[in-house]
Amino acid sequence: MIVVKVEDAEKFENPHGVDVKKLIGTENAQIFHITLKPGEELKKHTTPVDAFLYVIKGKGIVEVGEEKEEVRKATLVYLPKEIPHKVSNTGSLEMKFLVIKVK
Repeated sequence: MIVVKVEDAEKFENPHGVDVKKLIGTENAQIFHITLKPGEELKKHTTPVDAFLYVIKGKGIVEVGEEKEEVRKATLVYLPKEIPHKVSNTGSLEMKFLVIKVK
């Protein structure tokens, strides 16, 4: 069994300059815990693998390709590989979410 507590997870350096912790990385999947303060964002980027975003806390805007949607707690978003996407915290509180990358 592998058990990872967010507070014990290693910080993951990223080009967005936000709080990212890598919870686990295996041959087929990676899971990251991301916290965006109000006004922070993951800049528009692509990934070479499919990914999923699951909102734990807060609210924000997710853009995938030409689509844009407000998301809140308990929302899952599919992020197809090679499609540009962006996440912005538009609320007044922290936004916390998981990003799950799969091969």
